[in-house]
Amino acid sequence: MASDFAVAFGATIGGLVGIFLIWFIIQCCRNCIVVSQNERVIIESFGKYKKTLMPGLHVLMPIRDRARYIVWRTTDSTVNNLHQERVNIHQAWKKRIDLRESIFNFPLQTIITRDNVKLQVDAMVLYQLIDPVRVTYEVVDLSYAVSNLVHTTLRSVIGGMGLDDTLASREEINNLIQQKVSHVCLNWGLQLNRVEILEIIPTNTVQRAMDSQISAERVRRATIITADGARESQKTKAEGETQKMIALSKGYQQVRILQAKGEADSKILIAEAEAQSLRIISEALSDFGYDSTQYMIAIKYIETLTRLATSSSRTIFYLPLDVNLVGALREILDTKK
Repeated sequence: MASDFAVAFGATIGGLVGIFLIWFIIQCCRNCIVVSQNERVIIESFGKYKKTLMPGLHVLMPIRDRARYIVWRTTDSTVNNLHQERVNIHQAWKKRIDLRESIFNFPLQTIITRDNVKLQVDAMVLYQLIDPVRVTYEVVDLSYAVSNLVHTTLRSVIGGMGLDDTLASREEINNLIQQKVSHVCLNWGLQLNRVEILEIIPTNTVQRAMDSQISAERVRRATIITADGARESQKTKAEGETQKMIALSKGYQQVRILQAKGEADSKILIAEAEAQSLRIISEALSDFGYDSTQYMIAIKYIETLTRLATSSSRTIFYLPLDVNLVGALREILDTKK
């Protein structure tokens, strides 16, 4: 009887030991963790931070050691043609902390500018986790905290700017947000590499007003360009007319100069010819003892009388009584006979 009890007791103890060994082996297998490159795992011992697992194979002590999980949220958003956004938020618990560079996508943020214009702003944050311990223990929900911090800072920055400044100063807004948020994120173990404003969407009323303003500005610029073109055209025409008049005046001047020079040369030639003829006449009359001057006066006198006689108009003229002149004429006429 006692031997049967001992056998039963030994079998029970052996079974329990076997069960414990099997459980221990299963726990050891379950507590084997393979950490990939660029990943970290936080290990706690009875709820206290123990170590950070680096890439490789690690075996944890069952019951005592366990991995610490963190909360992580991801956001998916879609925008339709009416700029209405649908946001899906997914929350997960994970024990592996990814140290690679990643992106926070935020839903559209409604912001009112300094001049009371309502805008919808789509922002993106490029970040990298650099301290797994701070990521785990400094903040409860890192992604939610960063999202709210960026939204608050974005509202503060754009709220102090006007509509035109907001649309024209995206790079300045990015830099201001990064400067204000970076030092806070570093305390949480997150490095903020860059903040980007993807899109700034005004309301339909503001968009129509902007379109009208742009159209009016284009019309104004077209009017100014047309007026400038007309002014330049008139200026060019006036300059052309001026140059034309100057050229014509110079041409007329040259023509008059040449005409005057030609007339002067012709008069000189005529005078030289008359002088030559006078010399010839004077030489011819000297043989007869007549004055050449009286001869020329008599010839001019006769030519004048001839023109008066052949004139169609009726004219009364008076002749001076010059006995010498008449006598000279008679002698000349007799000489010619």
